[in-house]
Amino acid sequence: MEKILSAEELVIGCNYHTTWQSDSRMRFVLISVSGTKAKLSTRRTQRTFETNVSDLIFIKSDYNKNKAKRIKNIEL
Repeated sequence: MEKILSAEELVIGCNYHTTWQSDSRMRFVLISVSGTKAKLSTRRTQRTFETNVSDLIFIKSDYNKNKAKRIKNIEL
């Protein structure tokens, strides 16, 4: 089972899955977090939607991990 992420652990700009998505190949980009809601964008069509922060699953690929490190260093 995947660990549920808190809002502090989320990285804007990284790729995420959701617990409710119908196809495990779908990936979404985190755009913003406001309280318990997260705004995501589809990678291909750039459509946006909101979901609960508790529904997000960080994609643990090397690319996404390195992207998170780069983004966190930029924010400091």
